[in-house]
Parts: sequence; C-alpha cells; structure tokens
Amino acid sequence: MLLASCLTLLVDVNSALFKHARYYLWTIASPMHIAAQFPYTFGTDLVRMFAGRAELQRENVALQRELVELRGLLTRHDAVLRENARLRELYESRQRAREDMLVAELVAVSENPLTITIDKGRLRDVHVGHAVTDSTGLLGQVVETSALTSRVLLITDSSHSVPVRVLRNDVRAIAAGDGEDGLILKNIPSTLDVRQGDRLVTSGLGGRFPPGYPVGEVSAVLHDPGELFARVTVRPAAGLDRSRQVLVVLTPQSETPPDPY
Repeated sequence: MLLASCLTLLVDVNSALFKHARYYLWTIASPMHIAAQFPYTFGTDLVRMFAGRAELQRENVALQRELVELRGLLTRHDAVLRENARLRELYESRQRAREDMLVAELVAVSENPLTITIDKGRLRDVHVGHAVTDSTGLLGQVVETSALTSRVLLITDSSHSVPVRVLRNDVRAIAAGDGEDGLILKNIPSTLDVRQGDRLVTSGLGGRFPPGYPVGEVSAVLHDPGELFARVTVRPAAGLDRSRQVLVVLTPQSETPPDPY
C-alpha cells in the first residue's frame, strides 16, 4: 500500500498524466468544499459583525458622554465670560461715578414686594436708603439691612418712586413703579413736552438718590381726550431680571432716609 502510494506520487509529480483528472475532480469538489466551509465562514463573519457593532455602540456611548461633558464645560465657560463682562461693566461704571461704590451679589429674590437680597450689609457700611444700581441703570434702594445682607426694594415696586428728569429738556417728574416690570411718570400734564424715546435720569431732588443715574426710557405717551394728565410708561434701564452683580452707592448717612414704604 505504501509502495503504491509512493509510485502514484512519483508519477503525479513527474508526469502530466493526472493533471487533467485532478483539474476535473477539483472543479467537481469545489462547490462541496465551499458548502462545507459556509457555516464556519458565515458564523465567523456574524460574530465579527456583532462584535464590531457592539464596539461601535460602546464608542458611540463614550463619544456622547464626552460631548455632554464638553457642552457642559463650554456652557460654564460662556457663563464665566458673561460674568466677567458684567463685572467689567460694573467696574467701568464705578470708575465713571463720583460716589464710593461697593460691588455686591444677588442672593435671593422676593416678589411681594419686589425686592432682592444682596450679600453686603452693615459690616460693609451698607445702610437703609443707599441706592443700588447695575452697570446700566438704577435698580432700587436699600430698605433693610443686617450685618451680612441687605434687602433692596426695586424701582418697579408700586410703593417705590424716584425723582427724575428728562435728559433732552430737563423736564422733572416722579417715576413710580407699576408693580410689574416697568415705571409710570406721575401727574404729567398732557401739554408737557415728554416724548417716546426720552431718556430719564435721577434728578437728585429729595436727597435719596444721587443725580445723573440712568432710570429708564419713555416707552409710550398716551393722551386720553378730556384727561388733564397723560399716561407715560417707562422701560427701566437696569436689568432688573438679569443682573446678578450690583453696585451699592455708599453716600454719606447724615440722617436716616425716608421710609420708601
């Protein structure tokens, strides 16, 4: 048997006798070989496909987590930039003012009355009656203090009023809060020269507010037939619902200011 096998191999190597036979036999056997290998090949490809899909899912989850983290960092970065811009505006506003000012931060908000609480009090020489502004205009005045905090009545509260003048023509008036988000000029005769777009600043009359601080801009002047007074509404200059850092105007306290309530 071994001898026959050796002779067959010898003849196959040195002769072309079996080449054609081997070709036809391989052609016939190839489909069967492919069919026999198919389960293994298909299973291997299937395993690779699922493994690749699982890996892609893991990568996708990791990328989504990284994206959320990056968005959070970007949001925080934007918030820091905005806060730095606000502080820069406050600093520039403080540099322009003649009075001593103290930077404070809002820590609480109340809606009845419209007040905010800031993180500076009597230990920092904040007293009742001090005016409070942001970088764009008058916010209100201090109405209550503790050692570490103070409560500020906003200019839009219905119990609050401030003497103002029109920059365009120096017309004087009293701006009172409407109890919501604006102001109303009190007792403005229909014949008085007050127009939409006029800018108002504190007049300094009454001694409660230093002069020259922006208060707001006239948003509408309504004349009712037969009425002696016009209804003049004012849009506040300060960011009443946006400001977080504020300035307390530390005017000398020669006497206790009138109770704003």
